[in-house]
Amino acid sequence: KAKSGSYCKVPTKEGKIGEVISIVSDDDNCFWDAGALASKLPQANYEFRRGVKAEHEFLTALAWGLASYKFTAFKKSSVNFPSLKLHESIDSNSLKEFVNTIYQVRNLINLPANALGPENIAQEVAAVAQLYKASFKQTIGADLLTQNFPAIHTVGRASVREPRLIELAWGPDDGFKLALVGKGVCFDSGGLDIKPAAGMRDMKKDMGGAANALGLARMIMQAKLNVRLRVLIPAVENAITSNAFRPGDVITMQGGKTVEV
Repeated sequence: KAKSGSYCKVPTKEGKIGEVISIVSDDDNCFWDAGALASKLPQANYEFRRGVKAEHEFLTALAWGLASYKFTAFKKSSVNFPSLKLHESIDSNSLKEFVNTIYQVRNLINLPANALGPENIAQEVAAVAQLYKASFKQTIGADLLTQNFPAIHTVGRASVREPRLIELAWGPDDGFKLALVGKGVCFDSGGLDIKPAAGMRDMKKDMGGAANALGLARMIMQAKLNVRLRVLIPAVENAITSNAFRPGDVITMQGGKTVEV
């Protein structure tokens, strides 16, 4: 049926795939339908012969690459994805960087908390900073108090994995000033106001803001935009022990404002 996302494999006389007819939507998001074929078709080499608008060539290839993602950090995948011949208008290096950056974001979010703590997020940021010749620094543990970052220290102080503020800076001093802040709570137990089991299950993803901020920063630097970029990632694990903060505690923030937990 001619329904967006549907497709039909047309065989050759020898019984192999001769071509594929794919139905896509007629709006500006049609490239997602075309790219999704990467997760549906058997392994082979494909190319789009017609139907993809010129302005969607890059996005269609990007969607194909994203549909070919598998998280394999702990369990290898036996799936072999089909390959796509790129249109001559596509910058393959730029496309590869886009795909790899989004893969990095997805991998960070998918990692379990035992494999991704505040120190591991710092290592990821440091590696990206080195790749693009950006400056990197981090403020760790008790230094958060001496440098007046009380809230970050409070949320992460109960964990054996020290809380930290991770910073990346890049670009010319006279560039447009852009700051990205990404929440890096590697696991949020809910503290002493503990979450129910259903709410706890996906709390490894509470650092998704940090992953996305890092991914966006990487794309900005790769594109060499004329910005003075600053990335701030407070990275903590919200755990429970004798010095965990309590519901009702009042914290005095950096600017002097008091906040009740």
